[in-house]
Amino acid sequence: MDALYLKKELRSIYLKDVSAMTRISRTAIYSYYRSKEEILLDSLYNHFVELDDGLERLVGKGLSTKEGIISSIASLLEENVIILKIMSCGLEDIERSSSLENLVVLKGELKRFQTAFRSLARECGRERDADILAASFITMMYGYYPIAYPIDVQREAMRRTGTEIGLSLREIIVGSLSLLFR
Repeated sequence: MDALYLKKELRSIYLKDVSAMTRISRTAIYSYYRSKEEILLDSLYNHFVELDDGLERLVGKGLSTKEGIISSIASLLEENVIILKIMSCGLEDIERSSSLENLVVLKGELKRFQTAFRSLARECGRERDADILAASFITMMYGYYPIAYPIDVQREAMRRTGTEIGLSLREIIVGSLSLLFR
């Protein structure tokens, strides 16, 4: 699903596509998931597990400088870029089409993310701001993907109006985190 979603819009992906790529029957897929949106929710969860594992490995590792923490977080997000696409491109629709039980599992993992992020903020002397930093960064994550990877029509409109960003995903994340940690 990740491979399909990185190339296509969600509305252009069908379970028959997932079935063909995985060689798992649609019937078998439906025994685990109610919809393609629920598959993406599960993918989001799994990528957050990877991201959170990485954040937790950073806690207490002596990355007490803002720059070290910022660079490490940027690297983790680059490795799990699908998180940014899922969050910015219809997370509300994905959540609406998923079961409450699966949403609770995802939100539990997001709690883990917030805890690790707050710990890193505290390590670089931002104890007082840890909660707002975590909330602000999650909010920023909802918009990184469409800015770093604009669709063709958006790219052309930006070209015509001279509003191209001209920054890589990493540069945008590092810049945002640097502003937050000031």
